[in-house]
Amino acid sequence: MNPLTRVLTAVDFSEPARAAFDYALALSRTHQAELSVVHAVPGARSYQWYAHERIALIAALRQAAEGAGVRFKVSVHHGDPAGVILLHARATRPDVIVLGTHQRSGFDRFRLGSVAETVTLQAMQPVLIVPASAAGRTAESAMSFKSILVGVDFSAGSTAAVDRALSIGTANSRVTLVHVVPNSSLASASRYADYLGEPDYQRLLARDAWLRLQETISATAKTPPTVHARVVRGDASTEIARIATEVDADVIVVGVTSHGFIGQRIFESTAARLIRIAKRPVLAIPELLDQRAVSVTEGDQAAVAA
Repeated sequence: MNPLTRVLTAVDFSEPARAAFDYALALSRTHQAELSVVHAVPGARSYQWYAHERIALIAALRQAAEGAGVRFKVSVHHGDPAGVILLHARATRPDVIVLGTHQRSGFDRFRLGSVAETVTLQAMQPVLIVPASAAGRTAESAMSFKSILVGVDFSAGSTAAVDRALSIGTANSRVTLVHVVPNSSLASASRYADYLGEPDYQRLLARDAWLRLQETISATAKTPPTVHARVVRGDASTEIARIATEVDADVIVVGVTSHGFIGQRIFESTAARLIRIAKRPVLAIPELLDQRAVSVTEGDQAAVAA
């Protein structure tokens, strides 16, 4: 991975947030980067809400950072957590944002929303999402990236994801490229399925995807990691999460494609669903990351400096 200079993470009093902090600390120590921590006091609460607990939490995190020899900065803001994180990211321009998630589902998810999903779909930087299930894993070990899985749908977003996966891999890494042929592809092209027969059409789609993945591997053959490709059929997020467990992936890398319709239909994206169900950390890479401009207004800077 290109050297990092600043890592941003958000913390609260939860176990997933502490797991995310551990990952952020491991990244910062590896790259000798500055670790910036932001804590949001919910707008519906007084700024003094859980103040004593917050002071104790920050002191413990600072002690952990100092023990690791990592430069540490902390900011406390009053407002919507996702908005606070995004505002801070726009003003400080971190190389990566690390967040924890409770992986809520069903009605609770729609009622409370997901800070991780909102930030992932709107951030200009890569976002590493650490699920609650990763709280017991050793962050230092996971950061070795021995096994990396990439979801590939041949969009610009997945191209950026493949590039990033190859950049964080080493000669000892295994990168698994996974393309999922959705069942909806068969329904949307039923005339071809009717003409060829559904099994033959499924094989045709899979064969086409396999050839395109082989071209991707060929184009990256000179990179250090060992690259493998798999083509499966079914629901993209479900299959990617399943194979990630199967290959014992340290991280799942997925592209986030820019859209403009109601927050990119946030609850329908593969990235958002992976965040909810994957038992492994998910690294979300914005589409055309190097071409997306980050605009920082004086108001943003003043708000973060306050």
